[in-house]
Amino acid sequence: MTTEQISLFIAIGLLLLGFLAALHVLRRMRAGPADRTDGADGADGADQTGPPVPAPAAAAASGADMPSPFLPAPDGEPDDLTRIKGIGPRLSALLAELGVFHFAQIASWTPEQLALVDSRLGTFRGRPERDQWQSQAALLAAGDIKAYERAHGKLGPAA
Repeated sequence: MTTEQISLFIAIGLLLLGFLAALHVLRRMRAGPADRTDGADGADGADQTGPPVPAPAAAAASGADMPSPFLPAPDGEPDDLTRIKGIGPRLSALLAELGVFHFAQIASWTPEQLALVDSRLGTFRGRPERDQWQSQAALLAAGDIKAYERAHGKLGPAA
């Protein structure tokens, strides 16, 4: 192997290393400070939201006069939150850990409560507004499937 070939391999290796470092920095910047974890990139499917904040303590610490958007337990049978587009099994489990169990509960959130819930969603931050959870939840809580499907598209087979 000649000196030129060795230099070429070293240059390619350094270029690849620089590209990977830049990609890592861009991913960290895009995630935002609240979404950063201890280095896991989520490829293994592990939950990156960190330990759940206990529902009553989270509500008490967030605002003195604002009613909590969280419940300590479901009020009766919990709703299947995965019927809301944008909520899958993992996000539904996270919401249950936070104390969110019912369509009516989501539909009645004030903007402040919505912001509080959103701040607890980790990598799912922004989903409630982007996917219009409150609009979907209000129609599902009312049982108005036709209006839901006009506004948000067909419900899946669980409907």
